[in-house]
Amino acid sequence: MKRLNKVLFTVALVLFAGAAMATGNLSVNISEGEGAEAHVRVTNAVESQFEMEIRNMNNDIVYYKQIQQPLKLVLNTFDFSALSNGEYTFTVKLDKEMNRSVLAVKDGDVKVLDQTKQVDPYFGFNNEQLKISYLNHAADDVVLYVYDAKTNRLIHEDDLGSEFAVNHAIDLSKLNKGSYEAVLVSSNGTYEYDITLN
Repeated sequence: MKRLNKVLFTVALVLFAGAAMATGNLSVNISEGEGAEAHVRVTNAVESQFEMEIRNMNNDIVYYKQIQQPLKLVLNTFDFSALSNGEYTFTVKLDKEMNRSVLAVKDGDVKVLDQTKQVDPYFGFNNEQLKISYLNHAADDVVLYVYDAKTNRLIHEDDLGSEFAVNHAIDLSKLNKGSYEAVLVSSNGTYEYDITLN
């Protein structure tokens, strides 16, 4: 019976990891054009609505566009010649995915300094088991905390490591009935998931 439970748990873990891996299809390529131009190519596996924004160092929005018509491909050329010297963030959002690029504008020229990708984690709760899948694009440490929702008391803490594909499950059946909050923390952000034990 223990062996069967282990096999079923492994199959369930693979299935929900596959669901998380099915995301992450957003691709953003930025190439430097002539002078202050940047050519942007945004693609996704399925037709989607994108949001694009550019923010300056003060976090002010200098450009925003929401593409209403679902598309698989968006091509844009941006002219940064009117912008002041400094760093800007160019962000493309799609559902639970985000790609952020840091651009440097100096004397009319634009350079891509850094690009990071972020996909929100998958949380699932069934049969008093909390399951989490997370694509850790930053390859930094990921930590899971579980708090009692009424008292904010820390109930459980797990260091999930720094692997690219983080898959984790914990048994919450020994906890008292009530409300809890799972908090996944990575360098890309903090993600919360509410749990109710009946």
